[in-house]
Amino acid sequence: MKAKTVLMAYQDDSWVKSLSTAFHDKRYRVETARMVSEIIQRIRGRDTPVVLLDDEMEGIKACDLIPLFKRLNPRIQIIVLSSEASIGLAKRLRGAGIFYQAMKPIDIEEIRSAVCCAFEKIEREQPEGWFLPFLIPEGIPA
Repeated sequence: MKAKTVLMAYQDDSWVKSLSTAFHDKRYRVETARMVSEIIQRIRGRDTPVVLLDDEMEGIKACDLIPLFKRLNPRIQIIVLSSEASIGLAKRLRGAGIFYQAMKPIDIEEIRSAVCCAFEKIEREQPEGWFLPFLIPEGIPA
């Protein structure tokens, strides 16, 4: 079985260590990125299906980065870790195409559950080893 990769894109170090430990215990491969260019490089390679994204990277809000990431890889599942709890931000993030929004301070079990659900969604949309992947329509939302 291939290890499932989670990319932690962060600016704030406070949650990274605890989540890294929690994911290693569950047999996920954890990668980290502190710059937008690193995130883009990993998403473009398409070997990173799930991203935990801090609410701001290098002064750029997550809701402005998500459309770019989705253009690079439409199947990527993005979980935003946000410190702002406003309806407007939640609507912008959902409109941009996130999978889930979690509030800081983070709850490790909540994030672990969200990541597990994100991988389940990926497997439902494109089962590994399926012999006729060209029959799955590209534009059908989940």
